[in-house]
Amino acid sequence: MQYVQYPFSILAIYYIFWGSYFEPNLNDVGFGVLCMGIAFAFSSMGDVTQISQKEEKLFASKKRFRRTYLYLLIVGCTCIFVTVFFISQKWTKNNELGDQFYQLGLNCFPLIIAVFFTLKQLIDKKQYHELKSKEVKQVIDSGLE
Repeated sequence: MQYVQYPFSILAIYYIFWGSYFEPNLNDVGFGVLCMGIAFAFSSMGDVTQISQKEEKLFASKKRFRRTYLYLLIVGCTCIFVTVFFISQKWTKNNELGDQFYQLGLNCFPLIIAVFFTLKQLIDKKQYHELKSKEVKQVIDSGLE
C-alpha cells in the first residue's frame, strides 16, 4: 500500500502549482492539499521492520530522535491550528473567500492524520530497533559464555 503514495503525490504537486501559479484558485490548492495528505498517509504504511541506515543513526542518538519527534509533533499541532483557522474563515465578512478557506481547511484533515500516522510509525520503528538490538546483544552475550 505504501506505493499508492506516488500517484497522489503527483496529483498534489500538479493541483497545488496549478491552483497557485497558473490559474489562482483556492479550490484547486485545497484538492492538492487533500491529495498530499492522502499521499503522506499511504507513505506511513511502510514496514516498520525495514529500517534504513539513516534511521538507525537517528535511533542511536536520543537527542536526534527527540528532536525529530518534537518536530513532527509541532508540525502536527501547527496543521491543527491552521486547519481550525481556515475553517473559522467561513464566518467572516467575505463570504465567497471564506467558503473557499473553509473547503481548504476541510481538505487539510488528511494531512493532520498523516502527520500523526508518521509520528506513530517513527515510534514503532524505534521500538522495533530497540527490541532487535536487545536480541542481538543477548545472542552476543550468550555466545561469549
